[in-house]
Amino acid sequence: MNKKIWMGLGLLSCLGVASASVQASGFANQDATAAGVGSANAMVAGVADVSAAQYNPAAVAGLRGVQVQLNSAVELRNSSVIQAVGMPFNGGSNYKVQGLSAIWMPHEQDWGLSMALTRPFANHTSWFGSSTNIEVDRVSLDVVHALSSTLSLAYGLDMYQSRVQMTQTGAAAFSGRDKLSLGVNVSGHWKPAPFWQVGVVFRSGSKAKPVQGAQSVDLKLPETLSLGVSHDVQDRWRLEADMDYTHWSGLKNLNVQGGTIRHALALKNTLGIKLAANYYWLPKTTVRVGYAYNQGANSPTNFQAAVADQAGHRVSLGVGGDMAGVHVDLAYAYTFHSNLNASAPVATAGTYRDRKQTLAFSVSKSF
Repeated sequence: MNKKIWMGLGLLSCLGVASASVQASGFANQDATAAGVGSANAMVAGVADVSAAQYNPAAVAGLRGVQVQLNSAVELRNSSVIQAVGMPFNGGSNYKVQGLSAIWMPHEQDWGLSMALTRPFANHTSWFGSSTNIEVDRVSLDVVHALSSTLSLAYGLDMYQSRVQMTQTGAAAFSGRDKLSLGVNVSGHWKPAPFWQVGVVFRSGSKAKPVQGAQSVDLKLPETLSLGVSHDVQDRWRLEADMDYTHWSGLKNLNVQGGTIRHALALKNTLGIKLAANYYWLPKTTVRVGYAYNQGANSPTNFQAAVADQAGHRVSLGVGGDMAGVHVDLAYAYTFHSNLNASAPVATAGTYRDRKQTLAFSVSKSF
């Protein structure tokens, strides 16, 4: 790398350190596309393909025509806790996510549309005689407006479908779903100077209420705010730093109203940093590397095993290129969580260990 590339990396790293924290955690899932996974999901400012429908709809203004993308990701998790007697394993860890991205931005027009289907929240835990499975799918529909050649905005509707399945020792099982809950999103994309891009995305979250007969669970999906800046170096490198904020503290518990399952929560609001470097190796071929530092929303002194997460580091690698008339992206990410010594409640106290691997695949087609 030459001096300009090192300077760009240093500047973006400083932006990440200045945010003084981490990637949003709790039970959030940001792995929407393989390009995103390969870039540690640092995609708010520099996203340059149909993945924009997922990460920053306002960036769709920089694309043209009709583009469709199919996405699939699998997370393999190995989590356990060392206690005074025994080492229980989390038996409900692995899950698969599938999604769809689509955009329509007519040539020579200032208005366009985007649609994204993904699963932004997922939680699978099973230990201590209890299991807690949460799956939330989201369909986002956005109107994109290019105000100028350097500034674009998008305004959208987020539609959520939530499913909650829980069991607890000595309590009746719950399995319910919420037909539909709504939220909104607003995003912006700005090119303040040559080779620089800035992105911002706000999502309002939603209030879901999965129901089973006379029983229900109040599931407050958090508000999120993402900021990003990217810099292009010599037409070969795109460097990006993102910061996320997630408002987890609005979700107070996972209690079943009209039932007997009780899970008190004391989740912390989280900030997040993500860093990525994209290398444009050949025409229409990209190699990606990413890094994120993750913080768990759980507190060691008020740990909730039903939503077990902890601080850690994530590294990722991806590649994308044209093949047989379509564009294919592949990615792999590994997350190493620092051990967490939970002291309360006593029944679930111990040293928690967590490792995650993510495999992602996307295929895109332009029309």
